[in-house]
Amino acid sequence: MAAVTVNQPFPAKDYKFQYIAISKSDADQEACKMPQTVKWGDFIKENKTVVITGAPAAFSPTCSVSHIPGYITYLNELVQDKHVDQVVVVTVDNPFANQAWAKNLGVTDTTHIKFASDAGCNFIKSLGYEMPVGDDVFWSGRWVVIVKDGKVTYAAAEEHPVTDVTVTSVETVLSKL
Repeated sequence: MAAVTVNQPFPAKDYKFQYIAISKSDADQEACKMPQTVKWGDFIKENKTVVITGAPAAFSPTCSVSHIPGYITYLNELVQDKHVDQVVVVTVDNPFANQAWAKNLGVTDTTHIKFASDAGCNFIKSLGYEMPVGDDVFWSGRWVVIVKDGKVTYAAAEEHPVTDVTVTSVETVLSKL
């Protein structure tokens, strides 16, 4: 059961994530920069509206074809029309794999979209959105949380996280903003 409750403060403020920034000037470089580590509590405070979506794995079929491309396609609408400050895609993959995945999906600037690593699945578990895949091995399920001014305004997880993209789709998120 998820620890995320609508109309309550974002619950996982003490956890951290890592991501690798991509800027237009270095989008074509093959080598990665070093990851940045960010505390969720600070990140949520610094951004008025944040959409956080969990994906089972970088480069996986549903994540790469049906789920995350929508957020990239509609990023301008999310930012300009719906006033989203940040979209964060979270996996348990390492930040280098996430950065390669972001570039593969066409991300050339991470000013408003970040591909975050929760390598130990601790943040995802704190939200209740982990997906067991073996003895003591967890991936992220497919889920989304919208946080406005530090409070959760929408939270949902797919019943079948490996294949479904319904309640976590960008179209659903746009309707909830």
